[in-house]
Amino acid sequence: MDALPARPEPLGETTIKRTGKGLEISSIELNRIFPVLFKHYDDNPVGQVVIYNNEYSPVTNISLSFFVERYMDNPKECAVPQRVNSKEEIEIDLFALFSDSVLEITEDTKVSAKLTLGYTLKGKTYVIEYTESLELYDRNATTWDDNRKAAAFVTAKDPAVLEFSKRVAGWTKDTGSRAVNSNLSMAIGLHEALRLYGISYVVDPKTPFSEFSKDKFLVDFLQFPRQTLNYTAGDCDDLSILYCALLESVGIETAFITIPGHIFMALSLDMEPDSARKSFLRPDDLIYIDGKTWLPVEITMIKENFLQAWEAGAKMWRENAARNQAELFPMHDSWSVYKPVGLPGTASVSMPDRLEVINAFQSELIRFIDREIYPQVSRLQAQIRQNNNEPKFVNRLGVLYARYGLYDKAVVQFEKILKNTEYVPALVNMGNIRFLNKDMGGALQYYQRASIKEPDNPKVLLSIARASHELENYGTVREYYEKLKLLDPELAEQFAYLGLRGEEASRAAEISEVTEVVVWDEE
Repeated sequence: MDALPARPEPLGETTIKRTGKGLEISSIELNRIFPVLFKHYDDNPVGQVVIYNNEYSPVTNISLSFFVERYMDNPKECAVPQRVNSKEEIEIDLFALFSDSVLEITEDTKVSAKLTLGYTLKGKTYVIEYTESLELYDRNATTWDDNRKAAAFVTAKDPAVLEFSKRVAGWTKDTGSRAVNSNLSMAIGLHEALRLYGISYVVDPKTPFSEFSKDKFLVDFLQFPRQTLNYTAGDCDDLSILYCALLESVGIETAFITIPGHIFMALSLDMEPDSARKSFLRPDDLIYIDGKTWLPVEITMIKENFLQAWEAGAKMWRENAARNQAELFPMHDSWSVYKPVGLPGTASVSMPDRLEVINAFQSELIRFIDREIYPQVSRLQAQIRQNNNEPKFVNRLGVLYARYGLYDKAVVQFEKILKNTEYVPALVNMGNIRFLNKDMGGALQYYQRASIKEPDNPKVLLSIARASHELENYGTVREYYEKLKLLDPELAEQFAYLGLRGEEASRAAEISEVTEVVVWDEE
């Protein structure tokens, strides 16, 4: 990538030769324009002019508009005073409503800007036009005087971004664990998909963030997400922009994190801090700000696994936050100032292999789950040894695995028990795994075996009613659900959809969010 001009200072003040008559512009000062911020200039100045009344009489009905042909659809009217008194001088900000055609600019360019000044003097109307040069940077240019500016590049609605993220979301939706935070699962899936896609971290030697971030007015080159997908490479800001865009496109809030010489990102877990601290084995690897929980990711470690990128991001945040050198900029707050823009045109992406993404996602998810539950597994295994494989402890270990979606490991534990005894909790839990795998006939067999042992067990009654409801055996549903309401009305109320049929029951189940919920029996 070519280096960009060094600084975006104003082009310089242009002094206009005065006529000495009427109201006129005496000086014009225009800023260089960054196309990526074209929406920003609608209410943030592109420059200033000074108007001066040469007359001994006041002027009224003043108007001032700014227009750049080709890059604006219409002149932009600027706020002006209603009256300028004799010999009075006033500075006025200029604004511009650029069209998205500025995003087609790939090289710095100069254009003509037309200013039109109108006014009334002694009952007569005058209109004067001025032409001045305006410099436009290319569409990838920005500065780091405000770190929130990078948010304008986070184009979550770009077709290429949506294609990538939605496909990965579809592939991983039903292959994860219900026990893992859904935002975390999606972040893992997208991280692994990018790794398999072949994205690489490459430092741009001409515009490295480590150097350009030190001087707030050096002009940097940032890539749009679509460009990074196309190039399959980018530096720390480019990869952070891409990852944020992908997550935002599936409804997950993100943020930029800046520390001296570096930028990375974080994603929201949509969890209260207290809940997150209790849910994660390493709560210090998360960020808690303003009642939100953020998970930091060092996205430049895209060739490594997600957990390593998370650990690295958490370490950098802790070390720099302790020195008051770390800042977090929520994307939606940044977008309120610097709105994202859409890159012209469309582009498709060549997705990585679906099965490879799913396998990588599941492997990383299992790695995370193993890390999270290892202390609990060790404790339960010790209890099992100390109590000579007592079924209740073996069953608890199976339930722990099952809650995290490790059904193969869970089944091993439950079958250990059932080889020796018809232990009701193990029968219910085996049925639950079949239920979650949509094998309703198999689930019902385990539930019925449990019913022989404990016909009045509320969990058994509920389980038989639910499996029968899925099989549309509504007579059996009514029999068992009515009995459940008598024995455990609170549990019955949680699954009130069992009192309904067909589409009405499906809607009620979805509203109550119990469709994919089972009641594990830990005794």
